[in-house]
Amino acid sequence: MTEFGGLRLSGSGGWGYSDARDPDQFLSIYAGLIDGLMQPGPVEGFCYTQLTDVEQETNGLLTFDRIPKVDPGLVRVATQTPKADSKNHP
Repeated sequence: MTEFGGLRLSGSGGWGYSDARDPDQFLSIYAGLIDGLMQPGPVEGFCYTQLTDVEQETNGLLTFDRIPKVDPGLVRVATQTPKADSKNHP
C-alpha cells in the first residue's frame, strides 16, 4: 500500500480530502479506513497521509505544532486492532 488518509478535522482551516465534524467522527472514519485496508488480507505496511498538518494541508493526525487532534491511544487501538466490528472502536 502506498498512502491513504487525508482526513481533515473541521474547523482547523486549510485543506483535506474529506472532513470530520469532531474528534469522535475523525476516529470513526480513521478506523473505517484501517478496517477497509485490512479486509482483503494481511498488509505488510502502509503510509497514512499525513502524520502532521503542513502548510495549507490540515489533514494530519497531529497539528502543525505536533498536538494530537484525537487521543493517540485510541488511534493506536484502531490501528492495531482493525475489525469490521465497530465494538472494537470507540
